[in-house]
Amino acid sequence: MTGISLANILLAAGVFVWAVYRQYQTRPVGVFKAQMFLVLGAIGVWQIAQLADSRGISPVEAATLVVSLGLAALFGWLRGRAARIWVHNGVAYRRGGWTAMGLWAAAILTHVVVDFLGGVLAGTRGTSPLDQASIMLYLALTLGIQGLVIARRVAQLPSVAAPLREPAR
Repeated sequence: MTGISLANILLAAGVFVWAVYRQYQTRPVGVFKAQMFLVLGAIGVWQIAQLADSRGISPVEAATLVVSLGLAALFGWLRGRAARIWVHNGVAYRRGGWTAMGLWAAAILTHVVVDFLGGVLAGTRGTSPLDQASIMLYLALTLGIQGLVIARRVAQLPSVAAPLREPAR
């Protein structure tokens, strides 16, 4: 394992732990802010581009990436739909629960299975370098879609003050 992939894995693990931790916090839902997801996505695209420049990407790796990102989008949408949302004093709140945790576990499992099957089809042992390089893009996509789904659900609630506001402290 190279220093770059170890750093990438540690960063991805940190983002994952942060995301799961926040699932269980009761938090007000504010206006969706895409900056973090765009930064994570840009890091992921940059890492994939670096890999493509250095060694190329096989058709099997590309197909595995497309399937993996499709599943990231699906699980982000499912977690966004599963979040509990309620309104108190004109402020929308959200909180995940065991369903969200189960969806995270299913997302990780399917991601590992897709990577493994892609490796088998490509004739490699273990995950491909593209799998490691795409972790940030995967997280950006799944978390971004989850956030968009929650923001859209809240925007459709009739009892939410417009625009969405933070509670008074």
